[in-house]
Amino acid sequence: IHTPLIEIVPVDDDTQLRRAIADIDSYDYVLFTSRYAAKYVGALSVRHTRIVSIGRTTTKALHQIGVEEVYEVEEDNSYGVISWFSRQPRGRVLIPRSNLALPIIPQGLRQLGFEVDCITAYINRMPEHPKKVNLDEIDRIVFTSPSTIDNFIRLYGVLPEKKELVTRGPITEQHLQTILKQR
Repeated sequence: IHTPLIEIVPVDDDTQLRRAIADIDSYDYVLFTSRYAAKYVGALSVRHTRIVSIGRTTTKALHQIGVEEVYEVEEDNSYGVISWFSRQPRGRVLIPRSNLALPIIPQGLRQLGFEVDCITAYINRMPEHPKKVNLDEIDRIVFTSPSTIDNFIRLYGVLPEKKELVTRGPITEQHLQTILKQR
């Protein structure tokens, strides 16, 4: 049963995003960490900028909007991004991202010596009317991001103890373990 617990919407004021895009050639890299960033940034006309993707889904979204040359990191998570950048020439990185994006990637890149600018490209929020299901009929719950865990708790009050809780990626798993330790 698919019950979306996040909703992706455009930012109310995209002035900063438009300014960054207008100045795109001043960046050595533009890092896309989600398909939504690709959607809200749109096709880019760049000459000297490497377009970097966190993984296959994001790369596909970039290709769909006309970005042909994309560098895709080997491991599709925050740590994979940092590892990929550790082997690249240092420079300036633009990261268009969610309002809820974690600081792991920008902090990691700065520690490696990159200059990093983060711009909010879209808003990640809980849907106004999320669909609540009967958890007695569910054996396994899959969380795709830390925000889906947080929104699940907002909707249901707690994480169920007698269900299999599955996460996608190490960041979401770390978030889940932190919450479970607080029980």
